[in-house]
Formats: sequence, C-alpha cells, structure tokens
Amino acid sequence: MSAPATSVGTASSRALRGLSRGADVVLVGVTPRAAPEASAHLAAVLEEVCAPTSVRHLPGGACAALTALADLAETSRDTPLVVAAADLDTDLPALLDLLDRPGVRTATTVVARDGVDRGLEAATLVRVGRDGRAVESVGSPAHVVTAPTHVLLGVLRVAPEHRAEAARLWRAAAAVASDGWGGDVAALAVLALVRGGLRVGAVALGPFRWARGTAGGAGAAGDAWRQRLRGASRGGDGFFSTYAVRPVSRRITAVGLRHDWQPNVVTVVSLLMGVLAALLVATGWWWAWVVAAVVLLLALAVDCVDGEIARFTRRFSPLGAFLDAVGDRVKEYAVLAAVAAVAVREGQPGWPVAIATMVAVTVRHLENDTYDHRIGFARASVADLLPVDATRDLGTEGARTQLAPAPTRSQSAVFWAKKVIHLPIAERYLLIALTLLTRRPLLVLWVLLVATIVAVAWTQGGRVAAVVVGRDRTWASVPRTEGPGHVDEQLDLGPLARAAAVGRGSFWTGLAGVLVLLVAAPLAIWADLPGVALAAAVVGSLMVGQGWQPPLHHPLDWQAPAALWVAESLVVALLVHHTAGVMSAAGYAYLCAVAYHRYDTLYRQRDTGAAPPAWLSTAGLGVDGRLVLLLVVAWLVPGALVPLLWVAAVYLAVLYVAESATGWHRWIAAQNRAAQNKEGAA
Repeated sequence: MSAPATSVGTASSRALRGLSRGADVVLVGVTPRAAPEASAHLAAVLEEVCAPTSVRHLPGGACAALTALADLAETSRDTPLVVAAADLDTDLPALLDLLDRPGVRTATTVVARDGVDRGLEAATLVRVGRDGRAVESVGSPAHVVTAPTHVLLGVLRVAPEHRAEAARLWRAAAAVASDGWGGDVAALAVLALVRGGLRVGAVALGPFRWARGTAGGAGAAGDAWRQRLRGASRGGDGFFSTYAVRPVSRRITAVGLRHDWQPNVVTVVSLLMGVLAALLVATGWWWAWVVAAVVLLLALAVDCVDGEIARFTRRFSPLGAFLDAVGDRVKEYAVLAAVAAVAVREGQPGWPVAIATMVAVTVRHLENDTYDHRIGFARASVADLLPVDATRDLGTEGARTQLAPAPTRSQSAVFWAKKVIHLPIAERYLLIALTLLTRRPLLVLWVLLVATIVAVAWTQGGRVAAVVVGRDRTWASVPRTEGPGHVDEQLDLGPLARAAAVGRGSFWTGLAGVLVLLVAAPLAIWADLPGVALAAAVVGSLMVGQGWQPPLHHPLDWQAPAALWVAESLVVALLVHHTAGVMSAAGYAYLCAVAYHRYDTLYRQRDTGAAPPAWLSTAGLGVDGRLVLLLVVAWLVPGALVPLLWVAAVYLAVLYVAESATGWHRWIAAQNRAAQNKEGAA
C-alpha cells in the first residue's frame, strides 16, 4: 500500500503517525460477491494504518454482529477499535484524518452532498451538527433521520476509553435489533452509540474516491495522495482565496512536501515577505510599489502553505497557533504604516486615515470573532438521545428526510457575494495590492477603509437588527457564567473602571458610558476643552465599570469590546490631531500596541481556552486608565502628549508582547508535555 514514487511529497510527509497502531479491526456486513477485491483492498489499507494482530470479519445480521462487536469491545481498553463496512472501497489517504490524526477520539467519517456522485438513494444518511463536529442522528431502513446533512462512509473509530461504554450500548441494541434494520451494520453501530449518548465525532471526508455498493464518489483529479493535497486546503475561505489563492498555494505546498518544509518556518517566511512588502512601499518608488503588490499576494499564498502542509501531514504544532495569531496583523498593519508614511512625506494626511483603517479592520475582527464564539453555543452538536428501536429521531414533523438539494447558480452567487462583502483577509490583501499599483497612498488607505466600513456595517447591522426586533435565535443557548466570561476578558477594563463595580448596574448603564467616551469626550477635545474631556472620560469609565462588570450577560454584549476599542482610538486620534496635526505617527504606533493586546486576548481565548492574567490589565492601565492618563497630560502639559504616546507605545508593546510570548510558551510547553506523555503511554 505504499505510495508510488511519483506521488505527492516524500516518504516522510506521507508517513503514518501510528495513532491507531495496534487497534482491533473488524469488517462488518456482507462482502460484495461482485467485487471481493474491494474488501481485500480495504483490509490491506486498515492493516497498514492500524497494524492489527488480525482483521476480523463479522458477516452476520444486525443482532449477531452487534453482539459480536460488544464482545470484541470488552476484550481491551488499551487500544482503539475500528469498525468498517466490508463493502467499502476507498484508499489509505482517505482514512488518515479519522485513524491517524491527533485529537480524534471516537468518530466516524461522513461525506458531504457534493462528494456523492452516484447512488445517493442507496447511501446511509446522517445529520451532523451545525458546528460540523459530531453526529446527531443516523438513518437506516428502519430509522428515519430528519434534516440529514451527510452520508455515512462506513468506518468508525472507538477510542480506548470508550470501548466499555460502546460494548454496553451495542449489547443493548442487539437485544432489540430486528431483521428490518437492514444489513448496514457499520451504520447501526454508529446509530447505537449516538442514540445512547456516546459522542461520535464527525470527520469530513475530503475529495477522495469511495464506493459502497451503488453509492460512491470519484473525488478530485489524480491519485489518492493528490486528492489529499487538494483536501489539505482549508474550507470556508472567501471567494478570492478559494478560486485564486488556494490553487497557487497548493502548488507551493506540493513543492514544500517534496522538500519536507516545516509549517512554522513557512509561517515565518510569509511574515518576512509581508515586512519586505512594507519596506518596499516605504521607499515611495513606483516600481517598488508594483513589486510590493506582487510580494504581498505571494505572502498571502505562502501563508496558506503552512496550514496545508500541517493538514496533509497531520503534524500540528502549538507554536503555529501563536505565529498565525500575530503574522497576519503584523503584515497588514506594517503595510498600512508604510503607505501612511509615504503619504505624509508627500504632504498628505496619511496617519489619520491609516488609524481609521486599522481601527476599522480591528473592529471587524473583534466583533466577528466574539459573535462567532457566542453563536457557537447555538450551533453545538447535540445528539438525539432516544431508544435505538424508535423509528424516528427527534426532528420536527414535516422536516425533510433527504439531503438538501445542491444550491442553484443564483444561490451560489448570493453566497459568494456575501462572502466578498464580509471582506476576509484575501479580499483585503487584493484591495491593497490593486491600489498599490496606482502609486496613490491615500487611495490605498481610503479604499480599504471604505470597504471595511461596509463590511462592518453589513455584519453589525444585520446582527444588531436581529437582536432589536427579537429575531435573534442564538441568545437562548448562551450560558450564564459565574465568573468572568469570554466577553469580560476582552473589555480590558483598568483600575478606575473596576473600582466602580460596587453594586451591579444594567447593561445600558455601561452602554451609556461608552457613548460618553465616544461622543462627549471627543467633542470636548475638538472644542479645545481638555479638562471637560477628562471629566467625561472619568464619568464614562465609571459608568462602564458599573454597568459592564463581570460576568457580562446581555444579547448585545458581543458589541462591548469593539465599542471600547473605538472609543479609545477616537480619543487618541483626536488628541494627536489636535496636538501635533496630521504628521505624527505616535497615535498609530500607540494604537498598534493596544491592538496587538486585543488580538492576542482574542486568539488565546480561541486557541488555548485561557485569557491573559488579570494583572495585565492593571499593568497596562486598561482602557479607562490609559484614556485618563493621556487626557491629564493633554490638559496640563499638552506639549508632552506626543512623547508620552511614543513612550506608551514602547512600554505597552514590550509589556504585551513579553507577557504574550510567556503565556503562549507555557501553553506550548504544556501541549508538548501532554503529547509526549500520550506517546509514552502508547
């Protein structure tokens, strides 16, 4: 079963990790007489991946096979159990994400609608949760699944720690099984686990060849390893990334796999390419801007390569999460800074527009990622728990019982149009690259600013409107926490705001405080009344601290971090404009340091499940403390404001980057120790 020499990558990049080595492997169901070589091929694939002592075959009906599975599951709790349909025909690379990928426990492979080319009526339907992580319901000739989303491939992996529970559920199912359940024992095995409450993860089949009876799919062009390369591209990308960037990145990935490139090295190279693009822009030369546009787009393609290599090889590094977290923002904001610097050299107001653009891009990410976390609760996979002999799952009456039809051309057009309006990273880089070709600095900044504002208005407007008119269906699923929650950690409230947390105010009190920071303080600065602005900042901060003390729990709470970020940015931008005019980069540098902290908090919560320590908001003064300090200086010693901003930018950058690096290092070390302990135990 070894890959041919002409296939993708080296032997090392195609090597097995051995995460299912020693598993008990069993083929269930009847081997097709018309194609006995298919069953033999599957057995050979499973032998190579799992290296079992033997591959058993259970050809009996539902009752006998489920009983035999229960007996086999009880024989060991040290190795996985792999159950596969005897009539399945597929290749080794197709099963690696289920059987040889870190983090997979008890799971089964599912096939999306576009992966089925023929025989859909003969396939076993399943419903996967909206988050795509677990199976919620399984169909059979005697079991109706409502709102199905996928087809069951016919391979199940049971983690060692779940074998005893699987045995219990299979034995209970065997006691009530009947001939009417059909002969797809692999599907019945999954059905029994799902209905019994054992979580069965859903592993999406990539663009691979597969066949079961009359059902099947041809997969992408090329052999199985080329299909794996095609499937290494991350799904859910925007239009430009899907149709322009990914085809290029896969070609680079193929080169990288032939030379055993390391994903983290590729990430660093992409970061350096982004910095190079910024340096080229900073020269102000027309030809350098053209080269920078090309380099920036190449950096975008290279940035996809690290993930594709990691997914192809199934070798994921905790360090990669940290590098990805900082790389994209450093590249994007460095280029914006270079454009603004050139504009200022030519007598144009580059820094205010660069600040506005950077703030808008950051708002988009803060709002979008926080909202995604919120709706994650509503989208979480929840299995339909009911007896295995119940003929219908818990879906509503009248719900469809077939896969949804493929989208029409008009539906696809609307889908991609919405993707473009959301302005993902590839579309932003494309706008920057195209406008760089004009060699007009302000045009680069204004185009990106307007496009980002449209994207924010589109997403924010629709989501806020849904809450206001009572059509938000996600809020009911958001749990109330006892201590600081996801949103609380992102507020970055300092000592002044926290001191106001005496007695709990309403969410609207905090919102009114933000409006004071957003409107009253800036107007006072504009009117050259720094003392009034200071008073407004103090009052607004106290109101925010009183109304938004943790745990914050409100249908609009995901707006809070972005609102505070805009308030701080607006005050800083106006202070710099009022004090130093449009030629100082101090405000941009200061806000970049603060933006880094906000992104770091967001990504650490998402990737590590932990936020920065509480002391950091005291050392960094928080939003409220920083605003009050800047306004005091602007009122009493206005000439010291710009030097203070530079000092604050350096101080905050050192503080946040040092703590961030330390926090990520601790998490990476813990992940590596856990992986080593797991490998040692195996």
